[in-house]
Order: sequence, then C-alpha cells, then structure tokens
Amino acid sequence: MLKILLAALVCAASGPALAQSPLPLQPGDVFALEAASDPQIAPDGDQIAYVRRSNDIATDQTRSAIWLIGPDGSDHRALDPEASATHTPRWSPDGRRLAYIRADDDATGIYVQTLATGQTREIVQLQGGAAGLSWSPDGTRLAYAGFVGQAAIAAASLPAQDEDMDWAAGARVEDRLTFRFDGVGDLPLGRQQLFIVDIETGEPVAVTSDSLGASGDLAWSADGQSLLFAADRRENGATLAPDSEIFRVGLSDDAQPQPLTGREGPDMAPRPSPDGSLLAYLGYDDHRMGYDNMRLYLANADGSAARVLTEALDRSVGNPQWSADGEAIYVQYEDHGETLIARVSLDGAIEPVARGLGGAEMGRPYTGGDFTIADNGRIAATMSTPQRPAELATGTAGEPLHAITELNDDVLADRTLSDAETVHWASPFDGREIEGWVLYPPDFDPAGQYPLILEIHGGPFTAYGPSFSAELQLMAAAGYVVIYTNPRGSTSYGYDFANLIHHDYPGHDYDDLMGAVDMMLERGFIDPERLFVTGGSGGGVLTAWIIGSTDRFAAAAVVKPVINWASFVLYSDLPQYFYRYWFASAPWEDPDEYWRRSPLSLVGNVETPTLMMVGGADVRTPRGETEQYYSALRLRGVPSRLVVIPDSFHGIANSRPSRLLTKVAEILRWFEAYDPAQEAEAAQ
Repeated sequence: MLKILLAALVCAASGPALAQSPLPLQPGDVFALEAASDPQIAPDGDQIAYVRRSNDIATDQTRSAIWLIGPDGSDHRALDPEASATHTPRWSPDGRRLAYIRADDDATGIYVQTLATGQTREIVQLQGGAAGLSWSPDGTRLAYAGFVGQAAIAAASLPAQDEDMDWAAGARVEDRLTFRFDGVGDLPLGRQQLFIVDIETGEPVAVTSDSLGASGDLAWSADGQSLLFAADRRENGATLAPDSEIFRVGLSDDAQPQPLTGREGPDMAPRPSPDGSLLAYLGYDDHRMGYDNMRLYLANADGSAARVLTEALDRSVGNPQWSADGEAIYVQYEDHGETLIARVSLDGAIEPVARGLGGAEMGRPYTGGDFTIADNGRIAATMSTPQRPAELATGTAGEPLHAITELNDDVLADRTLSDAETVHWASPFDGREIEGWVLYPPDFDPAGQYPLILEIHGGPFTAYGPSFSAELQLMAAAGYVVIYTNPRGSTSYGYDFANLIHHDYPGHDYDDLMGAVDMMLERGFIDPERLFVTGGSGGGVLTAWIIGSTDRFAAAAVVKPVINWASFVLYSDLPQYFYRYWFASAPWEDPDEYWRRSPLSLVGNVETPTLMMVGGADVRTPRGETEQYYSALRLRGVPSRLVVIPDSFHGIANSRPSRLLTKVAEILRWFEAYDPAQEAEAAQ
C-alpha cells in the first residue's frame, strides 16, 4: 500500500506535464531532486569524483553516493553501487586509487578502490565517523580525525535496585558549557583525535591522545613526517571566545603538538606548499566584531614571518589550494551574492578565474559551492542556477565553467522554473544601494496585479544569491512574486557593509527591506493589499521586528526566530559566542540593550496575523523563543498559529525532504487564509 501511495504522489506531481504545457515546480518534485557536492578532481585531471545527493521518497531521506565522471562528461558511473551510502572521496597522490568513507546498515569504514581493476578493500572500521580524510604524500597511509569518548560524570548513588524493578532513568550530570549542539543533540564526552592507518596493514595508530584533542581540519606535511591541524587546545577554551591555532605534530608515540600560530583570532585550514618550505592558512585578528573577513596568510613552514596575501580583497576567502608549481594559491570567495574562484600569487596579486559556483542546499538560495584543481590547472566545481540545483562543472582556469552533469533533467525538463531577476534600490535610511532578486509566477503578466512575498535570509552574516531554491520556486509556483534580498549585514559586500549592523541588529536592515517592498510596489504589478513577509532564523528575527514596526503586511510567517536576546544568548548551543560578538556586554550587565533589540519588546504593536514555526529539537534558536512570542500573540488576541516540526533541528528544510514541503505548505496555507483577495472571493 505504501508503494502505491508513493507512486501516486510522484505521478500526481509529474504526470500532467507529459500531456500538457510545462508546469512550474510541483511539491512532489522535491523528492526527485539531486545535487552535486564535494567535487574531487584527480591529480592528472582525467577523472572527477563527486558526491551525488539524492532525495529518496520512500525513506524521506537525502542519500549520498560517490560517482565518477570524465571531464568531458563521459563514463558517468557510481563508484560503489552496493554500498548504502558513500562520501568523502579522496584521490591518492598518483591518482590510481580513491579512498572514501562507506556507511552500511551495520558498520562504517574507510575503503580504498583501485580504479584500474575496480578492486575495493576496507582499510579500517570506524567506531563513529571520520573527518579530514587525507593521503600521505607517498600514498602509503591515510590520516583522519576520529572521536574518542571519555567517561561521563556518574550520577549520585541511589539505593540498590533489583532486576525486576522499573525505575526512571538516572540523572545526566554536566559540567561543560557546551554540552549540546544543533544538528547533533546531546554531545558525548570526549575529543576528536588524529589517527593514521597504513594502507597495507590496516592498523590505525593514534597520533594525538591527550585531553585537549585535535580536529579534522588537517593536512600532511610535504615530507610525510608530521601532521598539521587547527584546533582550540586551551584548557578553558570552552568558556572563552573561539580561538583555534595551527599545530604540527610528529608521528612518533611521544610526539606533542607544537603551535605554529599564536595570535588572538582563529587560524585554520593549514596548507603546506608542495615543496614544504611555506605554509598557507586562513584566519583574522579578532577585534570582537560581528563580522570579520577571513584572510589568506602565507608564512614559513614553522609559522614565522606570516603575512596577509588577500589584504587588497575586501571579502572572506576559503578553501585554499596550492597550484602544482607552488607559485600560487587558489581560493573561493563571495561577491554580490555570487561565488568565485581566484588565483592568488605569492606577491598578493588576485585574479578571478571562475564564477557561478553553487552549493547543494535545496531549501533557500544561499551562496555556496566547492572546487578542487588538478595539477594541469583543470577545475572541478559545483555550479548552481536559479532553475537548477548544483551540477558538477569543469573548466580551465580563466575560462567559463560548464556543467557536465544533468542530474535533474529527468524531472525538471518538463517544468518551467522562474529565473532570478537582479534588482537594486536605494535604502530609505541612507541611500545605500541594496541588492536582491525576484522570482515570478508562471505566465507572469506585468499588466496584472500579484501578491508579493518578502523572504528574508538568516545569519545575519550570510548572503543570498542567484542560486536554486525549492522553497522560493514553490512560492512562485503558487502565484506569488517573491523578492529575496541582501540587506545591510549581509556578506559578500565587504567588511563595512556587513558591520553596519554591528551591535545594532535588528536596525536599519529594516529600512533596507522596506525599500525592497517600496521598489516592487513602484513597478506597478504588486497589489499593495496583498503583501506577505517571512524569514527563518536571522530572517525570523527581522520578520518579527517588521510586524512590530508596521502593519502593512497582510500576514507573516516567523520561522525559528530569536525573540528575546537575553534568553537566547544563555540558552542557545553557543552561549560563549553570541554575547561576545553581537553585544557589547553580557545580558546581566546591560539588560536594557538586550530588551531594546528584542522583537518581543514590540509585540504590543503587532496586529498582523502571524504563523510561528520551529523545529522541535532546535537548540540554535531554541523553541522557547518561538513559543514565548506565540504566547504573547495569543494573549493579545492577534490571529496566530504555532507549527512545531517534530524532531527537527534548526535546519528544517535541509534535514528531510518532507520537512521542506511542510515548511512551505504551512506558510502558503497561512498566507492564503489571510489573503484579502481570497477573503473577498469567499464573501461573494
């Protein structure tokens, strides 16, 4: 019966398009969408491995499988068809073998496949997951980080319990500040430690084992005699501002990690040069700003004489990779909502070499993407457009990337999706130019009148761009014009633009968003009585702030917001971070400032019918934030509804396909219920 129902859902979503004109994106299509991630090009550039992420309607899960493909799109095949899930492909230095992690129903292990023969061998079984999988320079060993548990604090002793007695579970006793994390839940006690495993013997050897631990942000030294990694190894680091350093540790039993950096501010992503004489890494000086540009540094192998290579680039950079000749380092960065790849020479010259990257996220149109580069300069990357989730793309540095996969043509070839129109307007506050994108409903006619949805991104220090978004495409398919924007505070516009909201959020980002609505109204095809607003996380904060400041919207959907900054700072999963960077002081030191910036302070003004939504397991913006605002709305008599997504962490739409659909369906149902046009039609 279940299979029949599932098949009916798919047919209902896709069948009519075969006989009629193309349809917009249908809800059932989400279960058939796929996306490329983690592109890994072989050293010689002749093959690319990548992770193919596929939604599965039967299990309501997103599955991962490693696929191989030639740079011309030929010989496209699954690496390990019999595995339940595979990920983290990593080429050996000679390009003849591929290491990866394979997870089956009963075990997880590191495997190596010899490409010429197809022979696959399990190298080592893992007690949990593994991070930072990396080949030694000579191709004989693999390094990785694995979690090593420790005994928790025992609960207080109770009287003896007989076997036939049924008592409540014992107490869980904590003395850690961070004991839960969004997306994970309760954290086990222990640390990540570094391991190496010999390919032939399969014997793992611990490289670190002390109580300060390590991380999966690691790399081999060029001579293969040590590992470099980034971690916060301070004894009391959990209660302090985050501050990782780069360490080097030898492979002998008694080797101790030695720091190569030591400034106040995070250092990460160690990348030794091909000849081992230099060290590239990422970091910045921490001045307790809400946002800092992540910079590319170059130092001697021992960490001395460090200097910034990207001083002239007012953007954050990431994913550093050395060129084969050691003369440059490739990085990616975001600019005006677009992700680019640049070549940074050792004298600091920066040359963009590719653009259009996009990530595997299918929910909202955040910037993202990933790339690797072969010895011959060929790039493999993930590329997204407003009308297609991430595909695998390739090209030579300096030439346009071109997609070599068509992962979604089977479902989207018969769909009409909206392109994203880029728009700009002057902020009503200070005239600053703000950027956004507009999606249009099917058969859009500029002579008509349409409802408008203003959709606001989270973060707040993130950015939207012209990338695929199933959520927003479904909203457009339902007949709405959708505008999504990058108000002040967004990244990809530089340090100053992001920090316009430093210690002032929410603030004049409100004006930027209202300017977007005004601009759309001036274009003549938006019905001023049919304005709607929604946003999640940081966008939920701003949505709640907006309805406390204006009644121009017919309805609102506030998703996983912060409502009361004092309760949020002390109850989120990262209490040591938020109050240090987003406020000038702790909540008990300046309660008036926390209240001034809390949307709850404006709830007495709200007249807008408001939907509240949160994940039941969210600990980033805990559900208590959503529920206290909902309680206030109900007590005031404001039309309101609470939607809790059971067992979902903060990333509702990215956790399971059905949750993405639930999120959109509940929002659209609420907007329709309070749409003046629908009310007028019902009254006739």
